[in-house]
Amino acid sequence: MSRSFQRVEDVIENEDFQAWFTGKHVAGWEEWLTANPSQAELVNEAVAFMKDIRMQEAPISAQEIARAYSRLEDRIGEDEQRGRVVSMSRNRFKRWIGVAAALVLLAAVFSIWKYVSRDPSVSTKYGQIASHQLPDGSTMVLNANSCATLSKDWKEGKDREIWLNGEAFFHVKKTVKKDRFVVHTNDLDVIVTGTQFNVWTRDNKTSVLLTEGSVTIRTATGEEIKMVPGEFVQIDHKSLEKKTANEERILAWKDNRILFDSTPIREAARIIQEHYGIKVTVDDSVPDANTLGGMMPNNNLDVLLRSIEATNDYRISRKDGEILISKP
Repeated sequence: MSRSFQRVEDVIENEDFQAWFTGKHVAGWEEWLTANPSQAELVNEAVAFMKDIRMQEAPISAQEIARAYSRLEDRIGEDEQRGRVVSMSRNRFKRWIGVAAALVLLAAVFSIWKYVSRDPSVSTKYGQIASHQLPDGSTMVLNANSCATLSKDWKEGKDREIWLNGEAFFHVKKTVKKDRFVVHTNDLDVIVTGTQFNVWTRDNKTSVLLTEGSVTIRTATGEEIKMVPGEFVQIDHKSLEKKTANEERILAWKDNRILFDSTPIREAARIIQEHYGIKVTVDDSVPDANTLGGMMPNNNLDVLLRSIEATNDYRISRKDGEILISKP
């Protein structure tokens, strides 16, 4: 049975998942989870849903079940007359109809549960870039390995809020009432009404590049900083710094490129690891002072690694699913 899931509903309907969730041993399931970390979020959501349903499920009366059976029987009878359903024994039919009703109910309950228990969120996998139109008509481009959670209420006259982990570029649309657009990170809030800017935030570090309009940066301590186009603000473990930055280098990711501008090789390794989710190690024989330069394609890991080797400054090797950068 396939274990490649696109939606939480796919996980819930999977027989292997159902058996594993109920405590049965499923050959290869744990190994598959370990080897497919990109599927872990969907599986965790499915587990949370199933646990929540167990806690909240209420008994269904015999009358309700009978009515459901009757409606399904009538519908299937119509389809049989049209030749779209294969006939089966009464006992088998009852068993099938019970399973079908349960799945339909489960799907409906899941849709309601997901809406009321979670904020709308979008995310990208390793190596993936995705563009999203937001409820107000603004656009957000998410870099790889990133997640953005939207506030539920985007009505006119209220703040439009997003909680970001990773990297995203925003093109914010102004509203008639000039509603604020706020991007929250662990370190600061970016407050705007209509503008274009880039936000990167991971591991207690956040940076903001403003390309158009104006924004206000508000730190966790309440400090506010106004930015103008071209300015770059960075917070590293609560230490804030405003400085000039290479806009082409910072925004290259939007075009599936990466610009190494005399980038320390170990920093370059961290960037590759962050983007593709694969461990990258620099051999001890490579001096810390070594750097990497050049504009390289960044939508295919193999092509990127060949581009690095083409500089003739480094040798790339793979072993046990890891990448090693060493001297040529």
